Amino acid sequence: MNYYLSTTCGFFLSIFLISACSPTDRELPDEVKKLDNVTIHEINANPISAITLTKTVTFENSPEVIFGRLNGIDVDNSGTVYIAERSDGNEGIYVFDADGTYINKIGRSGKGPGEFQALYDIEVFGDQIFTLDATLLRIQVFSSETHNLIHEANLDPGQWDHSGERTMTIPNKFHVLNDSTILGVFNHYTFDIDTWSYYHLDMNGNVSSDRLLTHDFIKHLKTGDGSHGFFDPFGGRGLMAISTDNQIFTAWSEELLFKVYDSDGTYLRAFYHPFDNKNLSSNEALNFYDSEPFKNALRNEGIPSNWRAFEHFIIGDDNNIWISTITDDPEIYEWWIMDLYGNLQAKFKWPQRNEIKKIKNGFAYVFETEDETGLQNVIKYRIQWND
Repeated sequence: MNYYLSTTCGFFLSIFLISACSPTDRELPDEVKKLDNVTIHEINANPISAITLTKTVTFENSPEVIFGRLNGIDVDNSGTVYIAERSDGNEGIYVFDADGTYINKIGRSGKGPGEFQALYDIEVFGDQIFTLDATLLRIQVFSSETHNLIHEANLDPGQWDHSGERTMTIPNKFHVLNDSTILGVFNHYTFDIDTWSYYHLDMNGNVSSDRLLTHDFIKHLKTGDGSHGFFDPFGGRGLMAISTDNQIFTAWSEELLFKVYDSDGTYLRAFYHPFDNKNLSSNEALNFYDSEPFKNALRNEGIPSNWRAFEHFIIGDDNNIWISTITDDPEIYEWWIMDLYGNLQAKFKWPQRNEIKKIKNGFAYVFETEDETGLQNVIKYRIQWND
């Protein structure tokens, strides 16, 4: 049976929670039809407000600060900023005060205590700074006051690698749920598709739960003879973000469908926005990379007619969801801000090269890339809501 958005809402109430209806004959995606407790939002819904972002502080390169490959950022309640740098030979965490004054660098490249090989994720929890090193397979915890290493947890692949080959699964992300539990997200590689699996870890890095949740992360494009594989540059990505009450939000970015789970991985609800994905021409797709094996792989898998719907996905400390939707302008995203139920709060246009990474204390923290040099800075913008 097919279900459609309609002005006649009563028919759907036994199957969907309808937030709004719009005259349309657009069919719902199969994934939406299968879900319980899902809210279908109006096509082209209007936001209830608008926002202005005003540049206030620049955290920039200097003789003491060398931004090469920025890989994460977090901000504590006082406004102190922690920026993770992951370039080879320069791994560490740059610390700035709220006004942009450089304070210190935590850690350095290496394999010893307090050192990093591949700094994948960073999170401030209370007065502690948690870090994830995917190469050294460990979580290190530093004091936000002294910047000294105070705890180290080694991760055992035998506890969470379900591939049968330990080298095929790596820790990718984490979130501190409380004083005793960490939510770990692990990326399992295969030749066809990467998947993410979620587990609870204790503070010593041991898995303390069964697998809570799993979903696709990224598809691979393969040549017909299997000699080459490429990450799909056009299709969906498996993305996740976590609210302040530890609800897990996941999305396959091919469409604006967001699923919500509790911290134990139990499905709670979902919401969906109908969206017109940007068209992708065959010529644009085939010339995305100057590589004959890539073109062969794309032809083998089938050239898509559309881009994915959106690129980035974060939840701020105010529990608003921020996503960057892909537009017809290759240099511009349209960012959407929604509440935790998908109700549209605001939209605004923003350069693609400037990625909004963190929302905290009424500010947006943005990784900005200079056109001429390709160097990155971090810019702090004040968020002003305009009713």
